[in-house]
Amino acid sequence: MSFKTIKRESTLEVIVQQIKDQIKKGILKPGEKLPSERKLADLLGVSRASIREAIQALAFSGYLEVIQGKGTYVLEIATKYDEIIKFFSEFSNYSLDYLMEARIMLEGEFARLAALNASQEEIDVIERIFNEIANSKDLNTFFVKDLEFHLTIAKATHNPIMNGLMKIIGEMLYKETQKIIEISRDTRENTIETTRNLVQAIKQRNAEQAKELMSEHIRNIRTSLE
Repeated sequence: MSFKTIKRESTLEVIVQQIKDQIKKGILKPGEKLPSERKLADLLGVSRASIREAIQALAFSGYLEVIQGKGTYVLEIATKYDEIIKFFSEFSNYSLDYLMEARIMLEGEFARLAALNASQEEIDVIERIFNEIANSKDLNTFFVKDLEFHLTIAKATHNPIMNGLMKIIGEMLYKETQKIIEISRDTRENTIETTRNLVQAIKQRNAEQAKELMSEHIRNIRTSLE
């Protein structure tokens, strides 16, 4: 493994990308166990807390599986995401604006179903991730945690197709990381407020309000990209 020491403060997104790169290049193979948090922290020159957050984000994205008491393993599907994105790139004229348009339609419904189907444990996780978004200290962490939030809502629909679609959307968004981080400078406060209301709607099982708030949230991001 050839991890590079990270020399800047905004580490979370960089750690996530380095682990993804190791998987995509075949250095980390499906079924392979990752080094321990301590070892990864030493290799990358970051804290164990940052490694833990990155692993958590990659587990939500479908790249890794964390097995309690055994370790963290690369999932088989992790090697397929690039092929799916390549398909969209080559066979459809997709742009970030088209992606946002699709997100408005799809993720509004994800939020509606999450409000109806999420377990209390899943709602607690959604709320915890929101708090991490609200308390994030830099825009890279804000971006990664926001994506984790959306992936968690999709998982809470209890619909595996919707969960899979959100993982593909997440990969597309990662390709546009820098653009989205740039607009986050202006949209951060609005995002936090809308997301706070969305969490409350899900907690109250208000499905239609959750759908509208999620759609509004993504519409605001789309407008900022124009």
